[in-house]
Amino acid sequence: MHCKKCGNEISDTSNFCGNCGEPRTFINTAVGDGSVNIAGSNTISNSHLHVGDVYQAVPPKEQAYIDRTYVKQVTLAGSPVKTSWLIISGAVGFIGSWASIFSVLGSYWQYLFIIFLALSMSMLLNGIVLWKTRFSNLKWFNIESNKDGEVFITKVSGNCPKCDGTLKLVDIQMSKNSKKTFARCSRNGDHIWNFDPTVLD
Repeated sequence: MHCKKCGNEISDTSNFCGNCGEPRTFINTAVGDGSVNIAGSNTISNSHLHVGDVYQAVPPKEQAYIDRTYVKQVTLAGSPVKTSWLIISGAVGFIGSWASIFSVLGSYWQYLFIIFLALSMSMLLNGIVLWKTRFSNLKWFNIESNKDGEVFITKVSGNCPKCDGTLKLVDIQMSKNSKKTFARCSRNGDHIWNFDPTVLD
């Protein structure tokens, strides 16, 4: 055989070209039925093959698309609620509720202020999340804010590209102190995609 690089003749016992040092290329041939791993310069004749993976090519990635199926702006007395309002009101309500609980400790009023405390804490935390990421995933809906800080209640959904399931947003615990939002198929939980919310304008 001849060297594929310089054309010099190589003996059958040599593993390298004596002229340029190029490694000799081996050609393997398999004939008949069976399973064959294809690598290098191999040829196959009269054989039925099932090709599962192509290692030298990038496999096409399936993409999942989701849309906002519901968008409702949050307003108070006709004015749009903003993330700054949530943060300030939540902080004031949180501090005020603590003070009120201690002042009515032992009476039935303390339970009312405990509810106010929980609501204020929720407003404060969601306001901070919206201020930082502009997206907060809750169990039945999402809270988003646009570039002006205005708050919206939204729902998102889409079709799974791998089956006929519906894509829903889920929060998955990534570590002890962190969660990440993914788009997961409602029919097959193994069908899951990273979720990167687009900016609500």
